[in-house]
Amino acid sequence: MIMRQLIVLSAVVIILAGLAGCYGPQGKSAKKPKFTLPPEVAGTWQATGGEEDWTITLKPNGTVASAVIPMGFVECKPNRTTKVPMLDNSTSTYKAGDFIVDYDPVTRELFVSIQMESIHIRFMDERIDGNSLDRFVGPVSADGKVWNADWVTNFDYGPRFPPGPNVPSYANPLVFQKVQVPNKK
Repeated sequence: MIMRQLIVLSAVVIILAGLAGCYGPQGKSAKKPKFTLPPEVAGTWQATGGEEDWTITLKPNGTVASAVIPMGFVECKPNRTTKVPMLDNSTSTYKAGDFIVDYDPVTRELFVSIQMESIHIRFMDERIDGNSLDRFVGPVSADGKVWNADWVTNFDYGPRFPPGPNVPSYANPLVFQKVQVPNKK
């Protein structure tokens, strides 16, 4: 039921995003604001709860270092392609687009957008081909330990996952916790 709602919500967001895009800055030429995230906002945020598992790492310079997306639990980096070997010796490919961050220090509202331009998952005779755009927005607690975000997703995973008839009129809430990640050597 949740997957059906997410698919329908995705279709609505695609339409709305397309309308907004007609009037906004076009392409990569749009200037992105430069800002510094406070130490309690920069770092790794994790939301868990089944199909909604997300891990997003924010750099102090106001950019996304990486995001572990729920579709395959794969770590993706902005504007890079990640290849994942599968158990049947095939390879799945995740091509990330722009990952955007905005933060309002007065309201403590954090906005993160994760765009996956192309997702190609292969396993034996099964295939999933599509794309997704996930947006998270909400306040970060004063102590910097909790980010209560509304999650709006739109995705197109092809004819195997068609949108359902019911369109939810709300965003899905996700609670992110600030986590410590061991340094990779």
